[in-house]
Amino acid sequence: MKLGKIASAAILFAIVSASPAAAADYYLFFNSPTGTPSLKVNGSTTINAFQTGWFDSNGSHFNAVSNYWTGFNTYFGATTEYRSFFSFQPTGTIASGALTIGNALSGGYYNATGGPLELTLYDVSRSIVWLQQYNGKKDYFEDLGSGTVLGKILIDGAASSYTIGLNEDGVRAFNAAYAQRIEFTVGARLTTAPIPPSGVPEPASWAMMLGGFGLLGGALRARRRTAVTYV
Repeated sequence: MKLGKIASAAILFAIVSASPAAAADYYLFFNSPTGTPSLKVNGSTTINAFQTGWFDSNGSHFNAVSNYWTGFNTYFGATTEYRSFFSFQPTGTIASGALTIGNALSGGYYNATGGPLELTLYDVSRSIVWLQQYNGKKDYFEDLGSGTVLGKILIDGAASSYTIGLNEDGVRAFNAAYAQRIEFTVGARLTTAPIPPSGVPEPASWAMMLGGFGLLGGALRARRRTAVTYV
């Protein structure tokens, strides 16, 4: 039975590898990612993931494959999204944490959107045991990319690895998993980075505008003082 799953997984990856990416495709962690995903906690202790994998938008999943492909790919005329998961065994409470995920430099990164991407970590409500047992479950796929955000980063190019710091909710979720003596699992979803609304300046632009107004106001006040002096 296990050999059958491995053969099925090999067939799937052979099909995907042979299919050219479409103009709108983007993904990470494809083509044999390097290293073991790890979580560095409290700035010093490293915990390696004991289980990784993915579900696609059809709910498909292969237990024999630990690949954590994440993003969108088109083959046979259909675009499929992949969301990944990473499971860790907590060893104590933490004050900070950062997840590092290895990426193959050759073919591991693809982005045809022309803009930056956003990798977001989410809480996972299902046990890793259940994640590993079922196939064809679209609700499992949804769980990996929805719910509470535990951390996120912007990605604008290929790298050998990417590191995402846990936010307060991420630290809280890890500590809750330790308290309950269960695994800490995060789901990962890759999307295009949000574009600021048209006509609304970005924070940096606002800062420059306010600074400019301040300088202009100071210049006007100095001019009025000078005018009074010579009357």
